[in-house]
Amino acid sequence: MTVAHDPAIDPDETLEGLLRAVEAEFGARLDDAGRQNVRRQLTRMLANSRALAAFPLTNDQEPDARFVARWEEGR
Repeated sequence: MTVAHDPAIDPDETLEGLLRAVEAEFGARLDDAGRQNVRRQLTRMLANSRALAAFPLTNDQEPDARFVARWEEGR
């Protein structure tokens, strides 16, 4: 379980921590519009992550589409 999926962790704290990391790495290159864009994108990614983590799967469920490599003679 990651921090983004732990129900005991406040999602706002997770977002703020990620924003601090982005600011530390890229802050000199971000203006206010860029910071708002990063906040919006991170908020969306965290919401998607929580939604996916909440979907119950059992260990025996396979992906919907399976890739199978086939060797063709003469290629």
